[in-house]
Amino acid sequence: MSDIFEEAEEGLRNEDLKAIAKKSAPWVGGILGGALILALGFWGYTSWQDAKVHKASELYVAAAEVAGKGDLTKAKAEFQKVVEAGAPAYKAMALSNLGAIAIEENKPDEALKLFDEAAKASSAPLISDVAALKAVYLIMDKAPYADVEKRLTPLIKDGRPFAPLAKEALAMAKIQKGDLQGARGDLQALGLSLDASDGLKQRAQMAVALIDSGGAKAAVESLKLPEVKAAPQLPAGLQPQMPAQ
Repeated sequence: MSDIFEEAEEGLRNEDLKAIAKKSAPWVGGILGGALILALGFWGYTSWQDAKVHKASELYVAAAEVAGKGDLTKAKAEFQKVVEAGAPAYKAMALSNLGAIAIEENKPDEALKLFDEAAKASSAPLISDVAALKAVYLIMDKAPYADVEKRLTPLIKDGRPFAPLAKEALAMAKIQKGDLQGARGDLQALGLSLDASDGLKQRAQMAVALIDSGGAKAAVESLKLPEVKAAPQLPAGLQPQMPAQ
């Protein structure tokens, strides 16, 4: 008799499991279907991103070639196409190039706006910090020290790719506002920095010597900041690919 009851209970359990399976099947199917949709969506998004980057790369190369020939009007239109393509790294570089063209056209306010946009367009410091520095170089002679310091502070943090240049710019800003001792301390540290280039160290040491000799104006002149005209370079591995022939 007990065997009969056990068989009956087993049958009921099996029926219960079947019923649960039937009820849960739509949910399980929905979950699996949702996962598949997400996977396909991610694949489609990355493929779309790759295509967008490749397109921006081709447009950037074409724009750079036009700019190299000196046709700034056409170059502006070509770089604008890169901006509209939307790939962050190339967008930032295109905006920076447009800023450089604005400088050539004696439009500093427009150039500043473009450099600021370029700095925000990419999250890669190797690209964004170049544009941010270019913006600082444009306002160094006319902006209040507080504005210059605010722009440079994020760029001088440890690990930022152009921290030594940003520190040099900050020291120059201190000299311009009359804080010679503050500038001297910054420059002295910069002259001993392992991260600074030899040329930058030499400029810093020369500026310290000039400050010590009372030549504050000469110290400002000694800090020849990089030209704003130069277009930013992509880091290794992100160089634009030449379009297929």
